[in-house]
Amino acid sequence: MSEEQDERPSQISATALEAFLSDAPWKAKSFLAAGATTIAGLGAWLNDMMSPVLARSGASYLGGFLIGWAFRRTLKIAALIAGSLLALITLLKTTGWIHLDWSLIEADVSRSLAWIQGKAEGFREVLTGYLPSAGAGGAGVYFGFRKK
Repeated sequence: MSEEQDERPSQISATALEAFLSDAPWKAKSFLAAGATTIAGLGAWLNDMMSPVLARSGASYLGGFLIGWAFRRTLKIAALIAGSLLALITLLKTTGWIHLDWSLIEADVSRSLAWIQGKAEGFREVLTGYLPSAGAGGAGVYFGFRKK
C-alpha cells in the first residue's frame, strides 16, 4: 500500500512535465534547422572560412524561438489562472461573501498595466541588445509563438 503512495507523486510530476513539454520547441523543423546553421556557422568561423554572421543569425533565431514559445506557454497559464480567479470572485460576489469597490480595483489594474508596460519595454531593449540579429530574432519569436 505504501509503495503505491510513494509512486503516485513521481507519476504525477512526470505526467505534468510530459504535458508541459508535449510540444517542445526542439521538435520544430525550423528550430532544428537554425541549430544546425548555428553549429555549421560556428565551425566555419573557428576554421577561419567565414565570418560569424551565420552563427549569430542562427543563435538569434533560436533565442527568439525559445522566447516566443515560452511567451505562448505563459499566456496560456496566465489565462487559465485569470479565468479561475474571475470565476471564484464572481461566485463569492453572488453569494455575498465579499464586497468589491470597483473604482479602487480599476485604479490598481491601470497602475499595474502601466508598470507591466514599462517592464516589457525594458525587456525588449535588453533582448534587442543581446540578440545580434534582430530580424532573425523577430522571426524566431513569431514562429516560436505559433508553434503548436
